[in-house]
Amino acid sequence: MNIKSIYLALPLLAVCMSACISAEKAGAETPSVPHEIQASHPALAEGKPTPQTLIQTRDPEGSLLEYYLDVDSVICGDGQCEIISVRLFWDPIGTFLRYEFPKGGDLTKRGHQKFSAKDHEKLQGILSDPASLLKEVNPKDVVSPAQAQTGDEIDGSSGATLLSDKSAIVSGAVYTCYTLWHWVNSPLQATISGISAKEMNNRQLIDYLNSTDEQRIEFAITRLSERGTKDESTKGAVYNQALNGNTGLASAAIGYFESLGAENYYEAIAKLFSQGSSKKQVLYLSSLVSTDLPAPDGFYDHLSNSLPELESYYEVHLLLNLMTDKNRESPEVVANVLVLLDNKSFLIGRRAYNFLKDLELPEPQLAQVEAFRTKYADRL
Repeated sequence: MNIKSIYLALPLLAVCMSACISAEKAGAETPSVPHEIQASHPALAEGKPTPQTLIQTRDPEGSLLEYYLDVDSVICGDGQCEIISVRLFWDPIGTFLRYEFPKGGDLTKRGHQKFSAKDHEKLQGILSDPASLLKEVNPKDVVSPAQAQTGDEIDGSSGATLLSDKSAIVSGAVYTCYTLWHWVNSPLQATISGISAKEMNNRQLIDYLNSTDEQRIEFAITRLSERGTKDESTKGAVYNQALNGNTGLASAAIGYFESLGAENYYEAIAKLFSQGSSKKQVLYLSSLVSTDLPAPDGFYDHLSNSLPELESYYEVHLLLNLMTDKNRESPEVVANVLVLLDNKSFLIGRRAYNFLKDLELPEPQLAQVEAFRTKYADRL
């Protein structure tokens, strides 16, 4: 092929390459799956569920990305509202992400004034707040923009006290804020979470488990528990979240280990209790009270070794209640409780005394209990 032929072929080659790239992009488009659901809104059909199409999207590997639902910007029965389509997005566990306008247009305020960038930023914050004042608003207290009074304080509202806190609304767009907030923060979130719980693959759950998002971590632990996933890597990751995370994650982790059976549960409790904060120790003790799993031999003897190290009366009280039910007359438990008679906290010492006073003890131990009774006779 001569040089001229090569130059003549270049445009054709470019077209072919462009077509190949376009085909590759088309093949890599985000797959979407429609879910026909029932959803309710307090301003729609008296709050009764209505059919809606919720769209689920996935990445090319099949992991869930997000969900979206197209809704009207306002629910308007008088035909005098300016309505546009708003697409609301949630992540796979039902956390609100953002909104878009799939058919173009923009939200408007009183007087058909378009939202500013600051208005959109404020609305994003309002919709992302599940504790917004809008939660308590009755739909009867919100009227359509066509009926709204013209005063700033009560635009879109029949009562001045309804939304006097301007941080809860975009001024001039109360009706839009109300409509969208109740779509975003609705049972739809539980519906989304429920779908994801069934369809999310274990690989994505493990990614969630190892993330820094507490809601996603807790979601992953609960789902992995339901599925009985118990490989060593997963167990280790759940344990680390119990150890380093908040009490909510610790609670989910204990539920996970309990679902795996007695051996995994008691092994985890024993290690976590010795390293846990006061709040987590209360959580673990409460779990031990409620579990039906049989404890291995020596478990409560070993647990009682923590008694001298506890500094809070409440944890001592709970642990002694547990020992009363499970292992009261164990010599090792008694020995650990006797140490508490000399605790700097009188309340802890008295709690130990009440645990010991009715037990049949060897003479030396009985003498320790009697010495405490004599010393604090006027306070017992």
